[in-house]
Amino acid sequence: MNPHAHPIFPSEADGLHAAGAVYHHDYAGEIDTEEEILADMLGVTPKQARGVMQHTEAEVRRSQSLILGKVVGMLLETSNLPVMAHALAFAAGLDQLNGKRSQAEVARELGVTRALVSHYVIGVRDVLSGKRETFDCTKFRKSNDARKIFKEKATDPYLAAKAKRTAEIKATGPRMAHGFAEIQRQTGEDPYGRN
Repeated sequence: MNPHAHPIFPSEADGLHAAGAVYHHDYAGEIDTEEEILADMLGVTPKQARGVMQHTEAEVRRSQSLILGKVVGMLLETSNLPVMAHALAFAAGLDQLNGKRSQAEVARELGVTRALVSHYVIGVRDVLSGKRETFDCTKFRKSNDARKIFKEKATDPYLAAKAKRTAEIKATGPRMAHGFAEIQRQTGEDPYGRN
């Protein structure tokens, strides 16, 4: 409630204040510097906070220059510059800038396989992220966690045996129940009606 409100005759403003509809401007937010805000958050002096900010900015700049150097190196070393340029756009999530909807569309346009484009995208993504999950633009591809699961499933011995057995059944036809083989031998008709 408004501390200046009349105790007997509340005004309309008092009702708005009680309902939380009155805005109180934060003057401290306008006059506090970034160092003071960080100092309050970390519980340190403004001078220490300024040191933390300078160190963080230097590290970010250093990291960005290393990544830029790696990207330029990839562009200079690649044997397929158009695919690499598109892969860089996909890995950074900038693909909408080139008007492409998918890796398959880029692959058709460049006359390469989608797998090659995907291979380049994953390579660029690994360089940009340092193989950390914090940078994982998955707009047009699987996340790294999903890639691990797909790889495990593709190399699972149970699934490989199941696929082999399915292929055998398709090649020889389904097994007949006991007695059906005898009916087929005697009558020459397929009990399953396949003739």
